[in-house]
Amino acid sequence: MIENIFYLSRSKYRSCGDLKLTSSIELLLAQYLIKAKPSALFIDIDGVITIERGSYIIDLETVDLLRRLMSYEIPVCLVSGNAYPTVLTLQRYLGLSSVFVAENGCVIQINKELTKLCRENLDEIADEIEKIFSLRKSLSNLFRLCDRAFHIPEAMKADREGVRRLERAIMEKYPYINALYTGYVLHIYPKYCSKSNAIKIIAEKMGIELEKAIAIGDSITDIDMIKSVGIGVVVGDADDEAKKEAKMVLPYKASQSTKYFLIALLNYLTRAS
Repeated sequence: MIENIFYLSRSKYRSCGDLKLTSSIELLLAQYLIKAKPSALFIDIDGVITIERGSYIIDLETVDLLRRLMSYEIPVCLVSGNAYPTVLTLQRYLGLSSVFVAENGCVIQINKELTKLCRENLDEIADEIEKIFSLRKSLSNLFRLCDRAFHIPEAMKADREGVRRLERAIMEKYPYINALYTGYVLHIYPKYCSKSNAIKIIAEKMGIELEKAIAIGDSITDIDMIKSVGIGVVVGDADDEAKKEAKMVLPYKASQSTKYFLIALLNYLTRAS
């Protein structure tokens, strides 16, 4: 295992040029993969392939790079907190691998096989949380199979500690669920569900070696995922908690970070082939 964290400074690489940024990423890949190609790429959607955190606009240049990566026969699997129909639609229309994770690990799909990993319905708890904590339920709950989502007050979004206190208060009242804010909505889902558990199931069924896999995320819901693969990467404006667990913390924000990483990965694959 590579134990050191590559923490790339935005100011440093803007002054020295982007070549050093991609070279540093290639160095990490070469050290860990040793001329092999990664077994898979597991990638979040919101804040990773969107143009900024909080935006729903997908960066099509990033999508193009992901599709180029697939030409090397590397599975590119979306791993998201979004509702199952949303992830299914994005996977299909963006032309990515038909293997994905939705609702923070509560739902997985491998080709045409859908698996719900949750065992209970959270609607009653969601109703209670809405009343007790004065949170507005997301309309996406109409389409969610397991996970439920809430909008937090605008005034709280900039108060990171306030958000964390809210999460803790909900989890203290309902100790069997996670309550985590991603920069978009606050999700609740069973504690036995997680992105890491979902990708482990996928890896077992598809013969993917997770030690040679890459994961890219941005929020606290991605921490277990980036820790369960060989190379865990986060974008430059990721949650601090996620940055502490990543092998590489990129400069720049959201999809801008992701693009530089994907360019370096494609360069590495070209040299290694």
